[in-house]
Amino acid sequence: MKTYMRIFGIILLCLLASCRQAPPVPIEQHPRDGSVLYWENSRLVKPILRHTGSNITHAAIILDGWVYEAVPPAVHKMPLSEYYDSMEAKAKKPALEKRGFNWFIMEPRIAFTVKQLRAMKYHAESQLGRPYQLKGWWKGHEVKGIFCSQFVGDTVERSGLIASGHVHESPGSLHKKLLPYYKERTND
Repeated sequence: MKTYMRIFGIILLCLLASCRQAPPVPIEQHPRDGSVLYWENSRLVKPILRHTGSNITHAAIILDGWVYEAVPPAVHKMPLSEYYDSMEAKAKKPALEKRGFNWFIMEPRIAFTVKQLRAMKYHAESQLGRPYQLKGWWKGHEVKGIFCSQFVGDTVERSGLIASGHVHESPGSLHKKLLPYYKERTND
């Protein structure tokens, strides 16, 4: 009887642990590798709009089912399914709802090659833990830290598709730069 109770307890613990994890996004629903996720009208919309003329306030990149992004305190990655959950929760916050917060994904029109993706992922992985700083944007030159659109632009640049604006790459300028090569992902 004790053996059965232990086995039942282990199974129950495993089930409870799996319930706490975000469900995986089915592979057929994954955006193409190299897709860029954008936020509009987030907390920093007023200063970003004033300095860039765009209400696009954040950029992140999707590679191998992970979302890589530069946010305080440092560049990190998160499983795509967890990121989706966090975006849904963020969109329901009253202050962001009032501001018109939105997020969307732009997919490459043509899939990147294995070589291009390898170069992009190598760069993204090499930046993990790099401090987040807007100082490069304000100073106009490279600094120790990095910000979101600089990180994503530099990562996509590794594919050879674009030339990044580096410390001058705002989320809005990156979006415009990628429009000829990317399209908005629909949930069909």
